[in-house]
Amino acid sequence: MPESVRAAVEETVAQIAERYKAINLKQWEAATTGTPEALDAMAEANGEWMRYFADPEPYQKFRAWDDGNAADGDPLLARQVHLLHLMFAEGQRDPQTIEEMTALQKGLDDAYTNFRAEVDGKRLTANAIDQILATENDSEKRREAWEASKQIGPVVADKIRRLAELRNDAARRMDYANFHRMSLTLNELDPDWLYAMLDELAAKTDAPFRRVKAEMDAELSQRYGVPVAELMPWHYADPFFQRAPMVGGLDYDALFEGKDLVELALKTYDGLGMEVRGILSRSDLYEREGKDQHAFCTHIDREGDVRILCNLQPSLRWTETILHELGHGVYDSNIPGDLPWLLRSFPHILTTEAMAMLMGAATLDPDWHEQVLGASPEEAAARGAAGAARFRLEELIFARWVMVVVNFERGMYEDPSRDLNGLWWDLVQKYQLLNKPEGREQQPDWATKYHIALAPAYYQNYLLGRMMSLQWTGWLTEHAGGIIGRPDAGQFFMQRIFAPGSTLHWNDALEFATGEKLNPDYFVQKFAY
Repeated sequence: MPESVRAAVEETVAQIAERYKAINLKQWEAATTGTPEALDAMAEANGEWMRYFADPEPYQKFRAWDDGNAADGDPLLARQVHLLHLMFAEGQRDPQTIEEMTALQKGLDDAYTNFRAEVDGKRLTANAIDQILATENDSEKRREAWEASKQIGPVVADKIRRLAELRNDAARRMDYANFHRMSLTLNELDPDWLYAMLDELAAKTDAPFRRVKAEMDAELSQRYGVPVAELMPWHYADPFFQRAPMVGGLDYDALFEGKDLVELALKTYDGLGMEVRGILSRSDLYEREGKDQHAFCTHIDREGDVRILCNLQPSLRWTETILHELGHGVYDSNIPGDLPWLLRSFPHILTTEAMAMLMGAATLDPDWHEQVLGASPEEAAARGAAGAARFRLEELIFARWVMVVVNFERGMYEDPSRDLNGLWWDLVQKYQLLNKPEGREQQPDWATKYHIALAPAYYQNYLLGRMMSLQWTGWLTEHAGGIIGRPDAGQFFMQRIFAPGSTLHWNDALEFATGEKLNPDYFVQKFAY
């Protein structure tokens, strides 16, 4: 029996690997060019991918083998059977649904890739909007930029709502209440655990968040000449208030003026004994018309073709971003090539997010400022103190933003026909404590967030990844003395994080690395005081 199972796994994985490479290459072409031809090719590949996993026969076969322990004690074979069961379960859809979803996703990809906000007849990139929100002191100009960033909402909202309905239809045919619950479950997250954990974290971070936001708002009020009670979403650092404004006296962006961010990234990863030059040579790092304005990492083939996409500017945000994306990249690049192809990946997306988020946060570490930016020990210590305060502010802000997105998606998939505009602003006011501008209840501001349309049920992975990274940091502080410039820390990642690939459930993998499963108290103890 195990040999027949093994043969079926090998045949199926070979088919998946071929499609996996094809779809990643076409997604890369679409993201880097935005041409109609590239978007058409990506849509075709997406449709083929969905049709493949919609086949009920392999789903039934791998489910039966998974439930019946057909691998007969072979842990690697059992893990592959389990993952194939989950992949085919998530893909069960009828041909008409696949056709409609493919068309909707193509339209959304086109819209988000080629969207540029317009202010006074000028098309502005996302970087240009961020620059206005980072530096402009005129409230009216800030408002115009913020509102312009939301212009895509009415263009895509109906498509997203329809896509949610189609996702739900497929989930209900698989006996799930809705797509959100199905997606979490089939990605090895218990939805009830996640919802309860976020509620508990919301309660534990409420008072600390109110305090740091009050301090921040007092500074912003003075900066913009606006009473605290009249601060609006456009008075913050980005269109969603998911990052912290530059407050507290140290302008981090100024530290990166004239800096080569690629060189900073090389020094950072060289200090860990991790090679990233090959990744960078295959990557697309600077903005241009037609290019996707987001950032991401892709492992094209699970054979070593790892690339990142960025739109670099000399700023704290983009320094964090290149380090973040290369965190994904070194993870992918260092998974052993002798593992079975299906297991040549991270055990869960939150695990690679943990690596990426840990590396992005290096920009606030005093050791990084001394070793990579070349600050004196005294300067580095001062920046480290400011960095610790900023790190806390950033993480409290981001945690509350994650609560908005996850709870919005939960509500949207429970009932896509509901008043989503009202739900969005109720959550923004509840978790982020932002004022709702007049008239926004008529605008689908929720639809301006790319993830809600095209990376659904994803956002919790950033917060869970941060929690995981804090556990890694605790272990490394105790056993390696830290992270920056320490090859021993690099070896920890190589041997205890990357080497197992996806041979273990993500929580078992974390226990293997640090001796304990995920513990949200690390986050609470570090930030919620």
